[in-house]
Amino acid sequence: MKRLLYFSLFCKTLSSSRSPRPHDAALLFAVLPYSASAAAAAAASTTGKHMFMAQYLVDSCGFDQAKATEASKLLKGIQSRQQPDSVLAFLKSYGFDDALVKRLVHSFPNCLLLDVEKELAPKFRAYEDLGFSPSDIVHLVRSNGSVVRTRHERFVPKIEFWLDLLGSKDALVKLFRRSCWILGHSIKKRIQPNLEMLRECGLDGQKLDFVLRFRPTFITQKADTLKSLISRVEDLGVPRTSGNFHCTMCALFLVHPKKFKMLMELFRSFGWSEGDFVAAFQKYPAMLGRSLKTLQRIMEFLINEAGYASSYIAIHPVLLTLSLERRLIPRHMILAALKSRGHCESDYKVATYMKVSETRFVEKYIVVYKDRYPDLSELYASLKHTNASDSGLQ
Repeated sequence: MKRLLYFSLFCKTLSSSRSPRPHDAALLFAVLPYSASAAAAAAASTTGKHMFMAQYLVDSCGFDQAKATEASKLLKGIQSRQQPDSVLAFLKSYGFDDALVKRLVHSFPNCLLLDVEKELAPKFRAYEDLGFSPSDIVHLVRSNGSVVRTRHERFVPKIEFWLDLLGSKDALVKLFRRSCWILGHSIKKRIQPNLEMLRECGLDGQKLDFVLRFRPTFITQKADTLKSLISRVEDLGVPRTSGNFHCTMCALFLVHPKKFKMLMELFRSFGWSEGDFVAAFQKYPAMLGRSLKTLQRIMEFLINEAGYASSYIAIHPVLLTLSLERRLIPRHMILAALKSRGHCESDYKVATYMKVSETRFVEKYIVVYKDRYPDLSELYASLKHTNASDSGLQ
């Protein structure tokens, strides 16, 4: 405060005088001494600390030099290895691997400043009190790293809500693995209103369990998006009272409306009605995840090469979810070879031989005939190899 007062008085003296006198400058530097060597020493000390932490992040956390230098700017308070080593040792004791440690420190460098006993340990104990094992906590942090930098009192109520909703800790751990930032959504503002909206559509009990089990992120979307999705289902002629309403909604959740319209037009070109299309994707929603080009190639092959009727494919849409190169073509060629030799007449027009496991298919359609047709095994291996190479799968 005295230095500021002296400096103010000195400025007033200068302003009232036309030409500053030599001893004015001497007075200023006497009041406000300046040491170039002291400033240089301070700068060198700061730089040294940055260099120390930058090298630490490279050696202990696997950072590259550029990211380590940037992150070290946030870790000015660390002057030795003791503090960051204690944090890393604590995380490793819970089973954190190097990749997760690196990701956590990269997103939250200040975690290396946390006091293990006063901050980290209480958080992890709170999650253990909820029934989580160390490996469960690893999945929790992997899905939502903010549980480390935020007070556990904020997340414990959310975890308790999800535990009650899903019914088990194992189900919640699976949700952590599948859905990043699931705990980042507000229970009051988003999750509960969405649940109420779904219940108004008749999704309760087993139907709601189905949605939560297969599409848990379904209830984390924005309210307007969910309302739009419900309208899309009703526009397809599926009433809320229908037993398939929830299945249809889950299927539509996977695909953008524009793509859905293009898919419908594609299958119409093969003779499907809108009802055929809706029924097909309700049975096998995964078909909607395939590209238009892939679905067109599969339909053309099944109809033009394999001889399936378009209506038959609509009843057995599982065929559209199978690999054209690695399954449909090789298996069809084997069955065609057997048919040409007087076998498999009854099985040729059913989807069974396409759906069975690889082991079962080989046993039933190749091993059984190995004595009479030893060439089948070589033909099948050749077909799979060729088609895999052509499709870039090998």
